[in-house]
Amino acid sequence: MKRRGFIIYVAVLVIVVILFKCVFMLTVVPTESMAGTIEPGNHVICSRYGIGEGDIERYDVLVFTPPDHPQMLYIKRVVGLPGETIEIKNGKVYADGVELDSSFTKAPQNRRGDGIYKVPDGCYFFLGDNRNNSNDSRFWKQKYVPAANLKAKARLIAFPFTRIGWL
Repeated sequence: MKRRGFIIYVAVLVIVVILFKCVFMLTVVPTESMAGTIEPGNHVICSRYGIGEGDIERYDVLVFTPPDHPQMLYIKRVVGLPGETIEIKNGKVYADGVELDSSFTKAPQNRRGDGIYKVPDGCYFFLGDNRNNSNDSRFWKQKYVPAANLKAKARLIAFPFTRIGWL
């Protein structure tokens, strides 16, 4: 009977490992760049599916490798879609001339990073929700994240338990 319990335990463990290698991603957020939405130290469960070019929508929170630091993983919000012109001025963000929702941002945005950004086809423009304390597309040498660099879509804050919730 003990052997059977051990085999079941090992089988469940193998299934969980495979799921987190192929289907899900668990990430711990290390910085304040998404504060207000995701706090430093929050554990986020992400889906490795639904990150194809036709699946990404504005305001999705994604995990990706930034072009300037391909050995790292970042988590930020999609603001600019392929082919769009993003303009940041006076603390507001516009996509093709239309002001974007900023209700999820932590505080009014300062003027750092003001400018016009033309998102190339097959790429995305990202901002952190804590825009006054975020190393995001505005400040990178290579400002746009190719679709190939997208790793997962954030779905759920899983820990701490007081912060559990869908993203």
